[in-house]
Amino acid sequence: MGNPERFSRLINKNKVRNDWRLTMRVMICSISLLSLANVFFPISSSAQDRFSEPDSLYKNKILFLPALGSTPETGFMFGAVVVPQFKLSGSGTDTRSSSLLFSGIYTTKKQILLGLLSDINFPGDRWVLNGNYFANYFPDSYWGIGPNTRNSDESTILFTEINLEQTVLKKVSPGLFTGPFVRWSKVYNLTFEDQEGNEIPAPDVQGADGHTSSGVGWMGRWDLRNSNMTPTENHYVQFSFLVNSSFLGSTAPHTSYLLDARKYVDLNQNGRSVLAFQGLYRTVSGNPPVLGMSELGGDRIGRGYHRGRYRDYNAAQFQSELRQAVKGRFGFTVFGALGEVWHRYEDFNLSTPKWSAGAGLRFNINKHDPTNIRIDYGIGRGTSGFYIQFGEAF
Repeated sequence: MGNPERFSRLINKNKVRNDWRLTMRVMICSISLLSLANVFFPISSSAQDRFSEPDSLYKNKILFLPALGSTPETGFMFGAVVVPQFKLSGSGTDTRSSSLLFSGIYTTKKQILLGLLSDINFPGDRWVLNGNYFANYFPDSYWGIGPNTRNSDESTILFTEINLEQTVLKKVSPGLFTGPFVRWSKVYNLTFEDQEGNEIPAPDVQGADGHTSSGVGWMGRWDLRNSNMTPTENHYVQFSFLVNSSFLGSTAPHTSYLLDARKYVDLNQNGRSVLAFQGLYRTVSGNPPVLGMSELGGDRIGRGYHRGRYRDYNAAQFQSELRQAVKGRFGFTVFGALGEVWHRYEDFNLSTPKWSAGAGLRFNINKHDPTNIRIDYGIGRGTSGFYIQFGEAF
């Protein structure tokens, strides 16, 4: 058998090489996509004009909303949401509006959700700061790992999670941003129950007894949307990777990669009829915790599937949506999606793709800076979901 310590070192070296090669492949792929996007999705003339328009009067506004929502993961939600929408002093028409979203929510599934989402754009969009801070007690459903888990495999996972994430992006050319981000997350008090509420042994998976993830990453973003909350034209492409190492305190060291590409087509050049597309790919390497794996479904993509209904090392999803304003503040949408999860690349196949489709209603709550309340209903393979949420899905 040889020297086991030497054998272990060789394996670790090969893992480092493979992770590095994967990082380079994904980075090269994302750069290629950015270049292709510029060929096939050129900047519209209206977007070019927007950067040279004279300054207009922007009205800052604070929205106070009851948090009356619904997703399959939470059931009905009750609470409050406060959303300041504003522009920093010195901002003109070349600067997108900023927003903070404070939320405090309790759900019919006995979940407690406290959070802050921040999207701060400095004058001229020279710097963009995005934050995601939350503390949740979150009983949720768990079906296991892989693309072929059954509905009968469902159990309940109960845990508390604290998440701190901050991104700092610098504009290097019009619409192109890059910079570092950090994330710290702790999941604890993990228990599993059957459908009758009886505690059961934890599955034999990484992180089933809790974990800490502490990582440093880098992000590149090409963002030419005319609005963060309700985009109607141009595109958004983002690539990022996050290294969660034991050196930084991670108990399940792993690296994650994310590629998110979106395109918006203003069919009538007036923002009332918009065709939107999104492709999302996430992969992890190393030893990710079960709650850090790539997931399919949720309130933003794969609507109709419970978020995490399928999970594994890799997840690829695509969706399209037609958004139509009808009269005044009201509108509707129809959407469809296709996705799959898999473990290794040689395991990938589309014999049982996870499709979903649905429709929804929209109500604009801020006529000066359009922001929609959306009500969606989606269906998938033997599943469905009802959603009441703030802002567009993507």
